[in-house]
Amino acid sequence: MKVKRFGAAEFGAGLLSGALLGVAVGVMMAPSSGGETRVRLSRCANIFIDNATNLFEQAKSSIDIAALQLEKVVGLQERSLRRRLNSIKAQLEEFHLNET
Repeated sequence: MKVKRFGAAEFGAGLLSGALLGVAVGVMMAPSSGGETRVRLSRCANIFIDNATNLFEQAKSSIDIAALQLEKVVGLQERSLRRRLNSIKAQLEEFHLNET
């Protein structure tokens, strides 16, 4: 049976969601009027949306940076491999010419 593991991003998102949900429940249970509670809850929801948006943007930026770095590494490896193959090809051609 395969065990699913969660990374830091999932843990952070769960922690943030739980904290904000706790704040929302705390605001709803507070002894204040319905209007005040709705205003507080609205503010908390806006903070949650802002935090989630920021987290998404940071993740997107990190993924873009990682993709660029991976492209560079793959490009360098491809060039190195092409050089090696060309060198081997030249050696084979030289060997073939020397053989005749």
